Amino acid sequence: MRSFIALLIALSLLVAACGSSDDDGDDDDGSTTTEAAETTAAPDTTAAPETTAAPDTTAAPDTTAAPETSAAAGGEAATSPIAVALSEWEVDAPDTIAAGTVDFEITNDGTFTHEFVVARGDSYDTLPQLDNGAVDEDTLGADLIGRSERVDSGVDTTATFDLEPGNYVFFCNIAVGPNSHAAQGQVLSVTVQ
Repeated sequence: MRSFIALLIALSLLVAACGSSDDDGDDDDGSTTTEAAETTAAPDTTAAPETTAAPDTTAAPDTTAAPETSAAAGGEAATSPIAVALSEWEVDAPDTIAAGTVDFEITNDGTFTHEFVVARGDSYDTLPQLDNGAVDEDTLGADLIGRSERVDSGVDTTATFDLEPGNYVFFCNIAVGPNSHAAQGQVLSVTVQ
């Protein structure tokens, strides 16, 4: 029994010593404070997981952006003004254009003088041609929409045409003797929507 009492006294002293530690909080008035042991509650696993709302895809598109003037992205028709670059033996422009009054900004990036001609038709091969491969403009009749002035190397010009929906061909119709710019490949088939 003595050993049991001694054990109780030792435990009491040990508990008293732990509760009166000077490291945890002596106040200036000499009293001691004890801090309660912090316990952490087990996480609540019954709550539903947090979800993030899907983005709102019904918002109206931004209509304040400037119109696209080069080859249209995603199959959309390019809008006026349309940049056209002429060079040996190429017409570089979008191949799908919005219908209406279209302003063309034409640049001659080549070495030779060129012109920009617009005709209604499915392709260069379907247009009436002369022996040298130039397009026969007299036979085209009303399918000849119009042309720019001749454009020297390094010079820019503009032309405006009213284009209804359909298929068109842009080309340079300059020909000298047996040589024709169109026959050498300076053509582009275009769809107007």
